[in-house]
Formats: sequence, C-alpha cells, structure tokens
Amino acid sequence: MRAVASCLSGILALLAIAVGLPGLWFERNVVSESGFVALAGPLGDDPEFRAALADTVADGIMTRAGLDGVAGRVAEPVVRNVADGMTDLPGFGEAWTRANVLTHRINVTDIPPAELDGRLGVDLTPMVDLVTDAVNDRLGTSLSAPGDLVVAVGTPEQRDRLDRARELAAWSWPLLGVGAVLAVACIALARRHLAALAWLGGGLVVVAIGEAVLVVTGGDWLVGEVASRAGYGQALGEHLHEAATASFGTWLIAAGLAGAAALIVGTVARIRA
Repeated sequence: MRAVASCLSGILALLAIAVGLPGLWFERNVVSESGFVALAGPLGDDPEFRAALADTVADGIMTRAGLDGVAGRVAEPVVRNVADGMTDLPGFGEAWTRANVLTHRINVTDIPPAELDGRLGVDLTPMVDLVTDAVNDRLGTSLSAPGDLVVAVGTPEQRDRLDRARELAAWSWPLLGVGAVLAVACIALARRHLAALAWLGGGLVVVAIGEAVLVVTGGDWLVGEVASRAGYGQALGEHLHEAATASFGTWLIAAGLAGAAALIVGTVARIRA
C-alpha cells in the first residue's frame, strides 16, 4: 500500500510541476508588465525585426498623414529613410520601451481597442511619434503624428488562448507548492527513500525535455498561424518566439539539472548503502 501511495504521489508531483513551471514562467514574463518589457526589449536590436518595424511605422505614417501629390512624393523617401535608421535616433530606447508597455496593456491589462476586432495588437504609437519628430527636424516642417498606430496580429482565438493562459498562470505557485509536498510525500512513503529520490529526479529530467520539445514545436505552429495573417506579425512572432524559447529554456535547463542531480545522488547513495 505504501508503495502504491508513494508512486501515486510521485506521479502527481511531476504532473503538478509540469503544469506549474511553465505557468510561473508565463506569469513572470508575459502577465507581468516588467517581465514582458524585458522579454521584448532585445527585439529592437535584431536587424530583420528592425526592418519589418521600420516598414510598418513608415507605412502607418504615410497612410494616416494624408499626404498626397508633391508633398507625399517629397515626404515619403525621407519618412522611410528616417524609419530605417530609427534605432540611431535619440530616444529610441525610451520609445521602444513605451511601445512594449502600451502593447502589454492592450493585450493583458486594459480593454483592447475596438479596431483590433478581438485580435492581439501591437501599439507602435511611440515609434510613429519618434519618426515624425525626426522627419520634421530634417525637413523643417510641422507634420503632425497621424494618431495612434495599433497593428492587429493573430486571431481572436489566440487572444482567447492568451486570456485562458493568464487565468491558469495564477495557479502556478499553488501547483508548485503542491508538487513539492507530494514529492516529499513520495520519498517519505517509499520503502527505499533513495530510490524514490532517483526516480523523481529522472522524472523531472523527462518533464524538462518534454516541455522543451513542446515549446519549440508548439511555438513554430503558433508563429506559422500568425505569419499567415500579418506581415509584421510574422517578424514579431518569429523573434518573440525565439526570445521566449531562450528565456524558458534556461528554466528548463535548471529544472533538468536539478532532476539530474537528484537522480545521480539517489542512485550513487543507494549503491553505496
């Protein structure tokens, strides 16, 4: 009976950790505004992403500024040139951080704008303001920033999935706490404590490897779904997926190393006993 209870406790412990670990990462890096800003911040340093960002900002300015005829032909090359080099403009870092803050709010904390039509969105208004001011300095004009630039990406179903993931992430700490208690119970109930420790360690290694595979394959599918519907969404999805994979990957490596350590300690100690 004790062996059955120990085995069941161990399985439930690993399941709780398998759900709680990605939930905690999601809460820290997506639900949290500061975590999301830190995750998305380095995207502005990637040349391919900067090119997609520049095209989107320039298109938004030209479309919304209402420039046509001679004025449009004069302004457009300057707007695109400034947008291409926006990372060298004073204030780019602050504008990019502000854009990520606004993006987080319309997707996570605030009521989304009606123009998103239920989809996820990226608020590039600070980038529009930055480029418009630089264009005015270069041309000596007083071109007004053409209002907010919010780019819709993905589908309404993806926003629904984000909302559900945010709700589930709130349970990450309780799940991890339950997982820790069950792991202790597994070891305490086992007739061979060291064997139970080794078994739990091996299970944690399997969990880490399995979740790494899911993150890569599931993320590739999600990026493909976004990319099929939005050009800027493709660049954003690809690079944000890479950043998220690298970030969560460090968590999985830590979990895998902890599991490997438990496996080795339990196995070696049992052999020597």
